[in-house]
Amino acid sequence: MAGYGVFGRLSRAPMRALAATVGVLILVGFTVWSVLAVHPRGQADSDPPATVFGTDRAMTDIDAISRAPHPTGSPVNDEVRDYLLGALDGIGVEHRVQSAFGANARSPEETNAAYVDNIVATIPGTDPTGRLYLAAHYDTAQFAPGAGDDSTGVAVMLEVARALTASPPLRNDVVLLFTDAEESGGIGSEAFVSLDPLAADGGVVLNLEARGSGGPVVMFETSDDNAALAALYAETAPQPVATSAAVEVYRRLRNNTDFTNFLAAGDFTGLNTAFFSGAAVYHTPQDVPARLDRASVHTMGVNTLALTRALGDADLHDYAAPAGSDATYFPVLGALVHYSDVWVWPLGVLGVVALFGYGAVLRLRAGVSVPRLAAGTAAGLIPLLLGPLAVYGLWHLLIAIRPGYGQMLDLWRPMWFRLAAVALAITVVVAWLALCRRRIEMSALVFGALVWPTVFGLAMAAFASGMAYLGAVPALIGALAGLFAAVSPWPVARFGVRLVAAVIAVLVLAPAVTMFLPSLGMGLSAVAALFVVLACLVALPILALLRPGPVRTGAGVPADPGPDVDPAAPAGTAAAPPTRRRTRAAAAAVPAIGVLVTGALVVTGLTVDVFDREHPEPAQLMYGMDPAAGTAQWFSEHTPSRYTERYVHGPSSSVFADYPYLDHAVYRGTAELAELSPPRIDVVDDRVVDGTRELTVFVQVTQPVRLVTVAVFADAPISAVRVEDRDLGTRALGADLSAVTVHAPPADGVTLRYRIDGDGPVRVRVADGSDGVAQLPGFRPMPDDVDLAGTHSSGLAMVAAEVTVD
Repeated sequence: MAGYGVFGRLSRAPMRALAATVGVLILVGFTVWSVLAVHPRGQADSDPPATVFGTDRAMTDIDAISRAPHPTGSPVNDEVRDYLLGALDGIGVEHRVQSAFGANARSPEETNAAYVDNIVATIPGTDPTGRLYLAAHYDTAQFAPGAGDDSTGVAVMLEVARALTASPPLRNDVVLLFTDAEESGGIGSEAFVSLDPLAADGGVVLNLEARGSGGPVVMFETSDDNAALAALYAETAPQPVATSAAVEVYRRLRNNTDFTNFLAAGDFTGLNTAFFSGAAVYHTPQDVPARLDRASVHTMGVNTLALTRALGDADLHDYAAPAGSDATYFPVLGALVHYSDVWVWPLGVLGVVALFGYGAVLRLRAGVSVPRLAAGTAAGLIPLLLGPLAVYGLWHLLIAIRPGYGQMLDLWRPMWFRLAAVALAITVVVAWLALCRRRIEMSALVFGALVWPTVFGLAMAAFASGMAYLGAVPALIGALAGLFAAVSPWPVARFGVRLVAAVIAVLVLAPAVTMFLPSLGMGLSAVAALFVVLACLVALPILALLRPGPVRTGAGVPADPGPDVDPAAPAGTAAAPPTRRRTRAAAAAVPAIGVLVTGALVVTGLTVDVFDREHPEPAQLMYGMDPAAGTAQWFSEHTPSRYTERYVHGPSSSVFADYPYLDHAVYRGTAELAELSPPRIDVVDDRVVDGTRELTVFVQVTQPVRLVTVAVFADAPISAVRVEDRDLGTRALGADLSAVTVHAPPADGVTLRYRIDGDGPVRVRVADGSDGVAQLPGFRPMPDDVDLAGTHSSGLAMVAAEVTVD
């Protein structure tokens, strides 16, 4: 048949079916390969030499450290600290405990402080050029044993120390920092960088974290100007998984880890690593060793050990100072592609040039008019909007079916729903294609589809350069492929170059989707859907092979008529359909299959992912009492669930003025008074010095508590706050407000000093918080399939007191 070259006498329909089968199978194969490549690979040798990372040895430490919850100040946390000191003794590493008062101010409404006990161990180098710091926190959230967060990081550091001491010494000093009170607001690391002499000169930090029970081990955050460190990571880590897009996202989030305090100090550079899958266990009683993915532990370990050795023997001057530029990087089949951000704009501009060249060739050789190209461009925006919207709607449908999902960071068994989100996004693209291809030439649709990845790349180049590659690289390759296909007379070559472009789009975007789905959770799966749609737009010529039947070819002899157009057909015509009914049925077949697949995945997910004893529905519940006012209330940060709706109701509102630990709106309901005693407040001093009012307040808890929050509301600006002789700085100061939470407050009380630039009444409101609401009057036991949500305020019982100083 004319025009098909190597296909010989094959009719057009079998040829297209063959091409569709081959193309789709290749794309699916590379997608699966890309996804598997970012997942961790486990340890083959169960008893490796002491010089390499041993997962079994690390798991032994994890079992010992995470046997019970151990928030800062708790007796169990003291036992964990003793275990770590004993382990360091056994390894033969010099160590000490930094006991200090740390204070970390994030805002006037959120300032945290505590007495902390950081463990600082040092492996001296032979000829130091600086210091390398490994950091992880050994405390946990109030109800979490913390197998993942962060016993894994702590155990990895211990095992790295074992391997280093069994090997020839490194050039540089390696400092192992096991921080306290990270869960209380990053207080331990603040105390280290602010007060410890070992932090005075700065250096390079490798921080280890976890927000789940396993999955890809992602290097998700860096210091600014990260080009040198990113290149080292790409060349050194045995299993490198990272994306500069994550760095851009994290720089804009409110989340904090110990790494945040190192960066804020200004003298440190470094990398932050964590795994994110299994986030349903995060900060909950289910974060136990049995749920931990050993392969993730192994991957974090081998990567950390390799990076430690590389940096330990390097000239740290090359890495301890900003490199002058950021890097763009992303994983491709087990390797990490990386290039300087100086290439971000050139790649974006090249994509524009290639796209305009493609459009010009379509206009001149195929007779595709500018209005038709504009129509294809306008049409290309539709799936880019509808795909994420459809996935967003799917998530809310799941919440409507199973309301408990709305309280979760991620689901217990999210795989089926993640696949459903991806299938739905693809279905939207295929359905859109089926509707548009009879009205708009395929060439115009393919051109228009490439416009939007190009635009995305340019927009990100301007506002978040590390994300630009997600659009710019696939768009540039897709435009070059289109340009070649538009001038090539060989159908097989046209198909091959289009397929290569689609494969490259998959290689670039599939790992990003794989990382975004667990790190953002199903609640933000629409973000991942956006990148699924971008990949589909680049792969549009291959997807178009899935539906048989006629398409519009436009006027003139088309040089690139589209993947399923007969080049021998007269211009401006469509291949004659057997019947309109059969054509419509063919057009609807693939989208219908997509809908069925999506539905089947959702049904499977709902069948598999049910709440039970091992996978409980989270319930967020708190209690607050004001003995002086004779009032008590139940609170919940989450929308009332099937368990908490008996306690609280809507709409949500702020209770910060009464219970200043709660700095956001909550649902509430009336509760019974409990036999809890309020904290004691004494105004020690109130005087005017050099025209400024100085107020000293002493607060003492009267029962065992986890925290106490002291808020001062004044009619004049508060210009300074000191807690236990630590100046909290300007970030702790509001125009007329300062709220400080002291975690594990000492039994002998806390002293706070304020400078207030004016007169008038000052209201001092104090609320302490103890863990566990089960003993309170009116509490009903949770069902077997319900447990405490993973928030720092879950199960908190607060008692408030107040004095007014006039």
